[in-house]
Amino acid sequence: MTPPPQDRPGGAIGQPMNRVDGPAKVTGRATYAAEHPLPNLAHAVLVTSAIPHGRVRRIDTTAALAVPGVLTVLTHQSPGVTLRPVEAPYPKGPAGSGLLPLQSDEILQRGQVVAVVVADTLEQAEHAATLIEPEYEAAPFIGTLAESLTSDREDLRAPVEQADYTRGEPEQAYRAAEVQLDLTYTTPQEQHNPLELHGTLAVWESTTRLTVYEPSQWILAPQHTLAHHFGLDPEAVRVVSPYIGGGFGSKAATWAHLPLAALAARVVQRPVKLARSRAQEFAGVGYRPATKQRYQVGATQDGRVTSVLLHADSQAGMHNDFPEQVVNITRMLYDVPHMRTAQRLARTHAGEGIMMRAPGEASGSFALESAMDELAYAVGLDPLEVRLRNYAETEPESGLPFSSKLLRECYAQAAQRFGWARRTPTPGSMRDGDTLIGWGMASVTYPVYASAATARARLFADGRAEIEAGSQDIGTGTYSILTQIAADGLGVAPAQVRVFLGDTRYPKNAYSGGSRTAASVGDAVMAASLAVRQDLALLAVHDPASPLHGLTPEALEMRAGHLYAWADPARGEALSVILERAGRDHLEAYREVLPVGGERKNLQEMMSAKNASVPADAGGYARHSFGAIFVEVRVDPDFMTPRVSRMVGVYDVGRVLNHKTARSQLIGGMIWGVSMALHEQTDVDPTTGLVLNDNLAEYHVPVNADIGEVDVTLLDVPDPHASHLGVRGAGELGTVSTAAAVANAVYHATGKRIRDLPVSIDKLLSPEDR
Repeated sequence: MTPPPQDRPGGAIGQPMNRVDGPAKVTGRATYAAEHPLPNLAHAVLVTSAIPHGRVRRIDTTAALAVPGVLTVLTHQSPGVTLRPVEAPYPKGPAGSGLLPLQSDEILQRGQVVAVVVADTLEQAEHAATLIEPEYEAAPFIGTLAESLTSDREDLRAPVEQADYTRGEPEQAYRAAEVQLDLTYTTPQEQHNPLELHGTLAVWESTTRLTVYEPSQWILAPQHTLAHHFGLDPEAVRVVSPYIGGGFGSKAATWAHLPLAALAARVVQRPVKLARSRAQEFAGVGYRPATKQRYQVGATQDGRVTSVLLHADSQAGMHNDFPEQVVNITRMLYDVPHMRTAQRLARTHAGEGIMMRAPGEASGSFALESAMDELAYAVGLDPLEVRLRNYAETEPESGLPFSSKLLRECYAQAAQRFGWARRTPTPGSMRDGDTLIGWGMASVTYPVYASAATARARLFADGRAEIEAGSQDIGTGTYSILTQIAADGLGVAPAQVRVFLGDTRYPKNAYSGGSRTAASVGDAVMAASLAVRQDLALLAVHDPASPLHGLTPEALEMRAGHLYAWADPARGEALSVILERAGRDHLEAYREVLPVGGERKNLQEMMSAKNASVPADAGGYARHSFGAIFVEVRVDPDFMTPRVSRMVGVYDVGRVLNHKTARSQLIGGMIWGVSMALHEQTDVDPTTGLVLNDNLAEYHVPVNADIGEVDVTLLDVPDPHASHLGVRGAGELGTVSTAAAVANAVYHATGKRIRDLPVSIDKLLSPEDR
């Protein structure tokens, strides 16, 4: 049977359907990883290092072991704690860094685990943990990006080879430019802080079979990591993760608590729950690396960029090479004939950096879009006009055509909805009474990542349907959109579909990151659903007793549990009748789907927990989502307190599967960008190297009162070169460039250019730009 037209009236795809998992979440019926009720459950608590670098000279566990209810205390000296090092699944966490927990007395990062206390109750374990006071031999440490860059230690620097890029003659073009700008921007270390803490519930079903309940953005990663650590067959490790309370990238890797929970469960021979505290979320589970970006921009007096020289530094741990690839967005967004980009890692004892919502683009767009704004003021042009004059019709780096690019339409609609034409260009010229008003804007883009995917569909005689996919819903609405896709593919109502996710027993899939899940897993669900419907049609047309006998499957339609002829809707019969005559109670199909431009190896890589991503330029097209963000800020002229009063975003994300969940994702991303602009930074004590604001009272994120009006428009134009359903991701796009638009609006309001995030009162009160 041919795929159903996606614009058919009454179809589920595209409808603003409520989240199917919403009732379970608001009533408490949704069971998160740490909430699974297991009999005879023991509790584990981590003891983390009080220094970021050095060694454990001595660790006395006697007092802790004497606490009633304590079952064991694990340290690097304990027998049976050896973990086999592995080449980590992608994305790399500690399993791929060489820094496995409790394997030696060496301390190489803040928050490193030095002991695990296991007890009958959480309270007993927490109390016993306070009685462990290791003696340390401290060593000099590098706590921040700035300290790393000012150090004379060359071993702290490492090139990011994929960032090195040159086109044209950038130095010569810069020297010859009529307008020359030399600008440096910085972004701070930021923490993911999902509402659900990281943690693991581990139970050994036998000496060779392990089950873990782990909030994971990629359930194959803990499965393969634990199999390597303990010498098990990967299929003997089951990972269960049906609901995830946010991850934002931090739950795509495997961290120390995962193998330690399994170790503890093996030692005490009981199920063990190990959950991090909120303070422990600030070290040991990743962060967005701090960056420093120097832009040298050459341009003509009429605002055409002729040359860009970009050198970036990004923070990293001592034992991982995760690059916050800030240079990529600069290489593709504008039509710049001469360009050179370079980036290097600057190592610190902060631990492993990891992806965080819109990795690379979030930090890179702040610098790029701030620089474009500065250029507009330097040449006396409207910031939107400067972007239009440098519009790239084809992808500048590869020369490929874009699979779809509606950025001009985004600019036009967003500007109209915002009222940009009423802007007066002079900084400080717009007021509401005494309050300073500032308007800023920025271009938005994010690459399309796609992966191989698999799914299984079942259709029962009573009209019920089931979908199984070993993917994850990290709070984005995956349960809902897969329900809608399956409903249209099978020809049943969404209420008849039940989706099962988050279990390694289900068909394997890639990680939920890079905004890939909707397109990748959605394609597989549609393929499996269509295969089931095709099998049903074949049963009918080949059955002489069926009124549909002799027709072709393509001539049939399935709706509301009935199969009928397109040309004669009265000619048909119920699904249950067809299956009863065939002696079947259900039909089932499993499908493996390669992304557009993908190869068979992508599926094989995914099955073995390797990186299964297809490049954004696969299939002969450059594939990106686009958008435009316009922001209004209000600044108190006496106290210089900036507040975002209004945001308008228009986004081109391909076909929209669910307008409600997609809009929710973009609103969340825009708010995240406001947080990046005005609130977030990790403060490190220069004396101890530890995080000072390791709590949600002092690590600031926006609350409802910080966010004004948010207006989001989705263009909803399918992109057939991005995925088989024409879908592109939306989850990370909203974060990109929002911080720049806010900072640009602050400049328009105050005349103060803040190049170091976050924009804060002290910087606005400073006599100099910062």
